[in-house]
Amino acid sequence: MSELWTEKFNPKTTDTFIGNSDIVTSSVDWVKKWQNNENQPPLLLWGQTGSGKTSLAYLLAKQFNWNVVELNNSDLRSKDVIERVVGAATQNASFFGSRRMILIDEVDALTRTDRGGAAAIASIIKTAKNPVILTANDIFSNKNISALRFICKAFEFKKINYLSMAKRLREILDEEKISFDEEAIKELAKNANGDMRSALLDIQILALDKNISMEDVDSLGSRDRQQKIFTVMKAIFKGTDFSEIRNARTKTDLSNDMLFRWVEENIPRQYKDKDTIALAFNRLSRADVFNGRIFNRQHWGFLRYSSALASEGVGLAKKEVSHDFVAYQFPGLLSMLSRTSGIRAMKKSMGKKIGSKMHSSSRAVISKDLPFLQMIFQNREKAVSLTALFELDEKEVAFLLNTKSDTKKVKTIISDAQEIREESAKPKRFFNQPVLETQIPDLDSEIDSKLELKEEPEEEHGAKQTTLF
Repeated sequence: MSELWTEKFNPKTTDTFIGNSDIVTSSVDWVKKWQNNENQPPLLLWGQTGSGKTSLAYLLAKQFNWNVVELNNSDLRSKDVIERVVGAATQNASFFGSRRMILIDEVDALTRTDRGGAAAIASIIKTAKNPVILTANDIFSNKNISALRFICKAFEFKKINYLSMAKRLREILDEEKISFDEEAIKELAKNANGDMRSALLDIQILALDKNISMEDVDSLGSRDRQQKIFTVMKAIFKGTDFSEIRNARTKTDLSNDMLFRWVEENIPRQYKDKDTIALAFNRLSRADVFNGRIFNRQHWGFLRYSSALASEGVGLAKKEVSHDFVAYQFPGLLSMLSRTSGIRAMKKSMGKKIGSKMHSSSRAVISKDLPFLQMIFQNREKAVSLTALFELDEKEVAFLLNTKSDTKKVKTIISDAQEIREESAKPKRFFNQPVLETQIPDLDSEIDSKLELKEEPEEEHGAKQTTLF
């Protein structure tokens, strides 16, 4: 689970690419013409977030053994930088003689800090001697960017059909041996709103419990997917402008703690220079100091320093921007906590059950008594007695025996403990003998036998007198 499924299950061939099949076919034809030394205009892939624009670019490069030079809006800050970086990349071949593909990712993000960048890109890619692919979410929000569609072959990526998405998600879960509810996966695909990357992140989180139910999917809800964590990570680690990184951070819906964990996990993946790594972690530790002050003093004014140090501070710790592709990973600590959430919940439940019988706190039971109970449970008779006493279930017994809950040993202990509980629940009898129905006296008959109706002689006035006894 440490590897992101967005990377692990990236399409390996164009045949396994989900959605927008006509664009895939046209892109393959475009690549083949380059292979035949027929220069082609750049491709402009724009549209739905998470529909596979960048994935398609890397897939084409891998399939035809091209080297990829990825550039993003952090690298393209002005006309001079673009002419120096992009110009050199589009004109030169790679070191080993194979063709080089230039990927300009999220070109529409230039609108915030564009100082002649869009015009410079348009001028350079017209005469590019290497294949160029540009990606964007929206090419009509800025007239400078929209002009690129007249220079490039523009293809609009549509939303991926939720049925196709659900089919692929089920295949992935079957491969990972994760049980799931069919309707839950279909609902998750609908909620993804055509964003395959987001759907993969969702099922990876839910799959940590080895089962995905409709309740799990409902807990996610339908999210605002405009600002992705990968975009934020890229802005932090490849950004060189303070306001640009801050702008990306403030637009995300991630909590400060979650963003902190993502940055912490990916510092050593992005940075290679030891001094840069040391400086980045030093600033992250300073952010953690402010988090501690917030907790202890309940003074939320420190949050501005904590957030800035964990994002802008870490991002500006680098000496130079790396153009290498980095697969950002989900925080390992959160993955570990998610994997062990079931065990921790079970321990808490056991602590309450045992603590109520032993007049002890659940925390004391978990920390002090469970290790001894695991030793005691090696004796089967005592295991049965304690299972009955504490009313333990299969998973709890399996944990104490360090085995699986579906083993014969666990089932027999649960069965014997159930018999003990049923026996103790029966009404108590004298001398352990059942009372037979014939032994119960008929009180009504006995009373009637003692009530004798006697008739007295008639008195002179002719009335009858009835007396008891």
